[in-house]
Amino acid sequence: MPQGNPDAENPELCKKYKVFLMDYTQLKTAIKRFGEMLEAYRNNTDREPLEQEAVQDSLIKRFEYTLEVAWKICKKHLEDEGFAEAATGSPKSIIRLAAQRNFISNPEVWFTYLRFRQDTSHDYSSDKAETVLDITEDFYKDVIDLYRGMTGESI
Repeated sequence: MPQGNPDAENPELCKKYKVFLMDYTQLKTAIKRFGEMLEAYRNNTDREPLEQEAVQDSLIKRFEYTLEVAWKICKKHLEDEGFAEAATGSPKSIIRLAAQRNFISNPEVWFTYLRFRQDTSHDYSSDKAETVLDITEDFYKDVIDLYRGMTGESI
């Protein structure tokens, strides 16, 4: 392969050298917004009760959205890498493939994230919400690791 990146305007050259021109902006933005809400949640004790609840609700929604974007971008990345099974893959199968590619270290933890996301989207009880809030720190680290594994970039 020649030194440097092939011209992005030349799709044939990109294809020849397997240069993937994926746009990770949506995932990067989702992770940043999730991090901002996580920081707000960490400082939540200084707020009025109604504001505390609003921050918690927002963090849960950011968790749901970021997880959804993460597995879908990962799916597209794996498709572009030539994993045919990614094209029709479910979130769990995409997570398994991501683990095979070492984008994530523990697929079982990601399966838990998926289960929590499903639970919160169908059940708005405070117990379910607390469960999600308890895993937000770990999820934040894991989704950053996934991003770094796919892009080689830090957030």
